[in-house]
Amino acid sequence: MEDHFAHDRQPAGEPTQGQKVQTGLIATLMGSVFTTMLGVGVIAPLLPVYGRSLGANGILLGAIFSVFSASRTLFTPLTGALSDRLGRKGFMVAGLLVYCMVSVAYIKAETLPGLLAVRALHGLAASLVIPAANAYMGDLAPPEQEGMYSSFFLLSFFTGFAIGPAFGGILYDRFGMKGCFLTLGLFAFAAFVLTSLLLPSRSGRLGRPRARMDLIGPLKSPDVFPLLVFTLVSALGRSSIVCFLPLFAQEDLHISASLLGGILTINLLLAAFLQVPSGMLADRFDRKKIILLGTLVSSGMFVLLPHTKDFPSLLAVNVFMGIGMALVFPSSQAMAVTLGRNLGMGSVLAFLQVATGTGFAAGPLVSGAFFKWFGINSVFYLCAGTLLAAALYGAFFLRISPAGPGGTRPEERAEP
Repeated sequence: MEDHFAHDRQPAGEPTQGQKVQTGLIATLMGSVFTTMLGVGVIAPLLPVYGRSLGANGILLGAIFSVFSASRTLFTPLTGALSDRLGRKGFMVAGLLVYCMVSVAYIKAETLPGLLAVRALHGLAASLVIPAANAYMGDLAPPEQEGMYSSFFLLSFFTGFAIGPAFGGILYDRFGMKGCFLTLGLFAFAAFVLTSLLLPSRSGRLGRPRARMDLIGPLKSPDVFPLLVFTLVSALGRSSIVCFLPLFAQEDLHISASLLGGILTINLLLAAFLQVPSGMLADRFDRKKIILLGTLVSSGMFVLLPHTKDFPSLLAVNVFMGIGMALVFPSSQAMAVTLGRNLGMGSVLAFLQVATGTGFAAGPLVSGAFFKWFGINSVFYLCAGTLLAAALYGAFFLRISPAGPGGTRPEERAEP
């Protein structure tokens, strides 16, 4: 099959037509993902306030977030597998339309059951948009450039979600919750227009067609399953930072809310802007070693966290924690993209997102129990131990480490 993105013979330094098309597709995908996540980030930190206004407290406040995660996790494997058979664009467009409807439904939700129903619908919309966009970017990635293309998706994802909360706070102060919900719809509509008009129905490198849809096919792969286990355990270790760092910073170090917000924002933005350099590393060096290095760095920072005594030391630990996180994501996603060429790009990347989401949902529950029984320092040591366990598991069981000519299996380097 002819590669639609092959380099034409043109003067050195002048981009070919194929390169221009490729760049336009990447920019469109990044714009759609960034805009979508910006809208999600606008409302995420304000939902507890909205839930309290409807009478939620305790477990029901947690349910506002859990229902979203459960809905997204339930539908993501199905939408990922279907996108391998039916194409990516239709799922993205449909999901963005649901996002627009969700923004209005939030305003109309005047009871707690109504809000929970809207959150479930929001999770469904997320399962339509993000996995399809992620797989589309994976389809575009040429062999041995999976890390770079994965970093483009991750950059737009993290940047949108990092900027959203600050923007949401400004909107809430001026326009209230209604203004925030309408902003979610506005950004979703902008992404809908961008995707509808500029994104082709088919990307340049769809995975090989399969005779039938096998929802659990990736779980049977001896290469994919260890990657999913590593991702799940790693997410368990990382997930508690957002929940328990604020408690530690305010109750033990007496750091103000504004400085704490600055630390969390710096952490997210640093991780976002290091995605591209990390993606470049993933395409030049051993991805497995990069993943293990990033995991061990994060584990070490969790060990140091209880020993911080002031704002500068806490900031320094969080900076290195962000670096560790930035090292892991592009390399692990690049591994999944390589495997997805044979097993279904949408299916493999969907299960990778499910593993991450499951870890981030379960981690705070386990850490909460340790916090209750042993105190806050035990939470950070638990996270360090969990990440160390993930690194040890990865060292022994991650079976694929494609990077550069010497690290990619011949059958994986072949054009799809």
